[in-house]
Amino acid sequence: MKKNKNIFESIRCALNGIVIGFKEEKNLVTYILIAVIFFFFNILLKSTSIEFVIFFILCFIVFSIEYINTAIERVVDKFIIKKDENAKFIKDVSAASVLIVGICFFIVEGIILIPKLLTM
Repeated sequence: MKKNKNIFESIRCALNGIVIGFKEEKNLVTYILIAVIFFFFNILLKSTSIEFVIFFILCFIVFSIEYINTAIERVVDKFIIKKDENAKFIKDVSAASVLIVGICFFIVEGIILIPKLLTM
């Protein structure tokens, strides 16, 4: 495997990774749908610029962690063929990181949006 020669090759590879992730990882599509729903709630409830910044930061963190989790699972599946407690541990802990960030996303969005809903 050769190293990318320049920034454009690096960007092309990264964009390819984004496309592959969406094609092969169903959870990413689910996260996009959830993000779109919350995005529209933020618009309808007139969230502030700071609240939108928080929303986007959390969305991109969730997406990034899901991509990392997917990569970790692929590496484990490639190199550990038989059932193995360490492989299970690695995959479970990696999946837990996605869950933790997802819970954080919902809590923060709840803190932002619920008071707005209650004042309507």
